[in-house]
Amino acid sequence: MGPRIGSLLLALCALVFTLPCAAAQAAEQSPAPAATSGERDVLATAAYRDGDLETARVLWVEELREGRDTLGANERARLCYNLGNLAARREAWLPASAWYTASLRLRPRDAETWANLELARLNAGLEAADRGDLKSTVERLLGSLTTGESRWLALLGLLPLAIALAGEALRGGLAWRAASWATLGLALLAALPWLRHAWVDGEHPVFVVAESSERARNEPRATASGVEALEPGAVLERVDALPGWIEVRFDDGRRGWAREDALFDLVR
Repeated sequence: MGPRIGSLLLALCALVFTLPCAAAQAAEQSPAPAATSGERDVLATAAYRDGDLETARVLWVEELREGRDTLGANERARLCYNLGNLAARREAWLPASAWYTASLRLRPRDAETWANLELARLNAGLEAADRGDLKSTVERLLGSLTTGESRWLALLGLLPLAIALAGEALRGGLAWRAASWATLGLALLAALPWLRHAWVDGEHPVFVVAESSERARNEPRATASGVEALEPGAVLERVDALPGWIEVRFDDGRRGWAREDALFDLVR
């Protein structure tokens, strides 16, 4: 065997032993594939049951963010509910109240979420979401339907009115005229939930999760003059945003800039 052939054989052996090692090293260095939507939920649930609350929180928040345009309202409501339970387990009652409120915007008739919200608000020192007075009862009744359900109710309310108007046009008489007025009132009542959604859905509500010492300022900087105190648990309308700051509108129409981490975005 000549020296050239021997060199070639040695080089070939070195290559044979080097390739598996290089492949193994590349496999170790390559990032693991990201978890899919269903896998994130399973991993988060397991972490929550094992007491690893931070891992569960990160995974559920990621699932909610990634699925904003693909998940249905019920699934997003479930994730918000889970995050509310997680915050309650940490005894972070203001964030828990915010998560339950966000869940109810998507699934407004869920009794368990309502019960947990009232418990969280009680522990946070806030007044009950449903105070039991006439105003609260009407608000809860009008808000008990989703946007799609309220739209169908409004359309169904128009059906008796259309029949009564057709009867008055074809037959005439006091009876058909009275029926037209009565069904008009019925149609207006049926349209109230949809009108409320048309008004509320055009807003961008945020929930105050900061302590009572936090104030909104007239400019988006910490040294700016204070405009008004941010009441914990208050729901305000988001108007504008800059990095680290959110401009909100108060009930009296005044505006102010609040730190981003003092507010919780209820649009999920």
